[in-house]
Amino acid sequence: MADKTTQRGKDLLTMYKAALFDFPLAGATWGLVMGQEKKIVEATWKGYDAWVRLASTSIDDLYSSPLFGEVLARSLDRWLRWQRLNQVTVGTFFAALWPAVGLPTAEAVQALHEEISSLDIRLQAQDATTQTLRGDLRALQTLREEFRAALPAQRNGNGAGPYTA
Repeated sequence: MADKTTQRGKDLLTMYKAALFDFPLAGATWGLVMGQEKKIVEATWKGYDAWVRLASTSIDDLYSSPLFGEVLARSLDRWLRWQRLNQVTVGTFFAALWPAVGLPTAEAVQALHEEISSLDIRLQAQDATTQTLRGDLRALQTLREEFRAALPAQRNGNGAGPYTA
């Protein structure tokens, strides 16, 4: 625990030193003397590393705290209850509003969807039956033509030509 506190103190001091002294000094040096980019980069990384270490340890300590876990659990429970209350309130409000506006409810849209699906299935079945009947009709027409070709030319009572059905 003492090592963590010591490291945090060092990181905090390094971060403040970099922000208050190293960055301004490196910026002034960079503005006056060319070729000092390495010092600026080193100062920047030094401050950044200290900030990342400090943020990481603070977040780790926050997540390991039982108080944080308890507060988070309570707020999550309350948030879920609030969400349920809002859903009920909105459902009640819009249940009366939808008919007044003339818009269908979700149940009505679902029922319509199921009815359309049922009609689609029936239509597909009727289409299959129609295709079968068309095939049978073509077969009968072919048989009729073959039958006509096989009949000898008969004359009706007036002698006016072949028999027509």
